[in-house]
Amino acid sequence: MITALNSTGVSEAVLSSDNNLHTTSSIPKYYAATSEGSVYSMTLTAWTTTTSAGNLLAAGAAASTNFALWNPKNSGKNLALLKFGVFMISGTQGIPGLFHSYAETCPTLSASVLSTPMRDNKVAAASGHVAMGVSSAAGTALTGGSALLVIRIADLAVSAGTFSNLGGSHTTEYIDGDIVIPPGKMWVPTWAAAGTTTLGGYSITWQEIDE
Repeated sequence: MITALNSTGVSEAVLSSDNNLHTTSSIPKYYAATSEGSVYSMTLTAWTTTTSAGNLLAAGAAASTNFALWNPKNSGKNLALLKFGVFMISGTQGIPGLFHSYAETCPTLSASVLSTPMRDNKVAAASGHVAMGVSSAAGTALTGGSALLVIRIADLAVSAGTFSNLGGSHTTEYIDGDIVIPPGKMWVPTWAAAGTTTLGGYSITWQEIDE
């Protein structure tokens, strides 16, 4: 057996039937970063009102927001987004489309506003994250935060219509670090339209990496 060390761990080299050499990782993709305690998650199990204004495209400064993640100024870390989850509970979605947006300026809140704590993905480890965020069922005003700008559309689709027709659906996007939040910036998931009495939830997983 031939082994090689790469960015995802130790790989085993395998000779295929066409006499080409391939490698297969023997260590799960996120294992190294998670086991060293640099991967974290934040979840909102359900918002309790129609999608907050702060989670809509081009939201204004300091808008009330259900879900957002930011990197405090001078944190010394970059936040590499890994996975984003959204699930629908009830209500009627408006114009389809869910986008990744960001703010040039972070909120000035002195502490995160969380319905459930941020968690270290190394289960039961003491969380040492620098990130701050909001996971607020009723929405929280992001005082000090600037208006939102679009990064790109999320790699998942939600059709216009009644969420009850999508009962039990849960969609996860594997971002895998192609969106990075540097110090002083904020990430927010944003819908193209609020819809009617829409209810749902979110989850975001990220890795904190030295600048």
